[in-house]
Parts: sequence; C-alpha cells; structure tokens
Amino acid sequence: MSKPLQHFKFGTVKRSQIKFADYNPRIIDESNQKKLIKAIRENGLIEPLVWNKRTGVLVGGHQRLTAADKIYRKKDYEVPVAIIDVDEKTEKKLNVQLNNPSIQGDWDLDELADLSKDVSFDDMGFDKSDIDFMFDGEVDFDGKIKDEPPESKKETPYDDEVEDEKDKLASLAEFNKKKADFRHKDKDTTIINFYTKVVFPSNEAKEEFYKKANIPANEEFITFDQLKRYFEKK
Repeated sequence: MSKPLQHFKFGTVKRSQIKFADYNPRIIDESNQKKLIKAIRENGLIEPLVWNKRTGVLVGGHQRLTAADKIYRKKDYEVPVAIIDVDEKTEKKLNVQLNNPSIQGDWDLDELADLSKDVSFDDMGFDKSDIDFMFDGEVDFDGKIKDEPPESKKETPYDDEVEDEKDKLASLAEFNKKKADFRHKDKDTTIINFYTKVVFPSNEAKEEFYKKANIPANEEFITFDQLKRYFEKK
C-alpha cells in the first residue's frame, strides 16, 4: 500500500501563534514586496502558509505573511495554514525545499510569451528587467517581439583618428607595392613597411586589450597612439 501524500492538516491559527524562522534565507526587495501586497489585496491568500505545530515556526510563506502584516497593520488575525508536525532539522530542510527554484522547474519562454497575450507580465509579477533578462532583450515588456535593429557602428571620439589611419595604411600599401616592383630591378633596395599584424592568443585577450585602449570592439585597424594608451594605463 502506497504512503499517503498528505502529511499536513488544513487549519487556521492566530497570527500571534506564528514565529518567523530566524534562519530563513529568502529575501525580497521593496518593489517586489509592493507587487505581492497588491496581489494579496486583490486576490487574498489563495494557498495556505506552512506552519510547524511542534515549534510554532513558519516553514513556508514568509514573504506572504510579511505582506499580510502590512495589510492588517499588526492586528492579530486568522491565518490559513497547512499544519505539519516535524523536528527542527526537517523543518529547516522543508524551508529551503519549498522555496528552491531548482526543484520547482523553469519557465517555458514560448509558453510564457503566449500567456502574456492574456495576462500582462506586470500582472504576473515580473518587471522589465526580469523580462529583458529571460528573453535576452528580444521581447518587450508588453509581450511583443522586438524587431531586429540594424547593426550600426558605435561612434567614439577616435573614429576620425582611425579613419585617417586607414587612409594612411592604404597609401602605405600602394607605396610598398611600388617598392616591391622596384626591387625586381634593384636587388639591394629595402622595402619600408610602417605597419604590422598582431595575433592575440584568444578573442577574450583581444577584447580586454581593446577595452583598455578604448578601441571600438569591431575595429580592424588601430593607431600607434591607441596602442600607447593601452600601455600608459597598465
């Protein structure tokens, strides 16, 4: 015979009977707490908190009870709870398990985006930064998929300087070509080359170098002055 799933009893207890767990590792910022208070004002508590009868400690629902306290202004009131009776070690284990997102699954982003057509992200309790993070900036806070912006080069104070250097390099390339042609006629002539190529050990090393030297990340040519800036900052 299988073990019954229900290891609790539904009931209500006075708020004064409930103690917060002083070890509770969960926190909430002010903006999200305001959203929680708004949700409880609109819909009430639609699931019970979890309370350990043996210790009097709240096991699950700290943020909701804090929000309810703000609504009731510290008046003693009835709280719907799932009553359990466990030792302190089990209590602490359940405190984390009940709030651990790692064992509660993750979002199907396609389904979440579809759901936002009927219920806004704001009403779901998300803020813009949440949506930007989850959808990598591809979905607006109103649920619309963003159009791909045209890729454009970010202007920097060094753009004119780099363009001048490109022109200079083009001229040098033409100069070297002429010198090379002349070398066929005069074997003792030395070709003068004013530029070189640098091979970085990794893309990360290149990105770090460009960042320190204030060089646009997509730039292929750099000036001697930009190179000096890197070493001057070291």
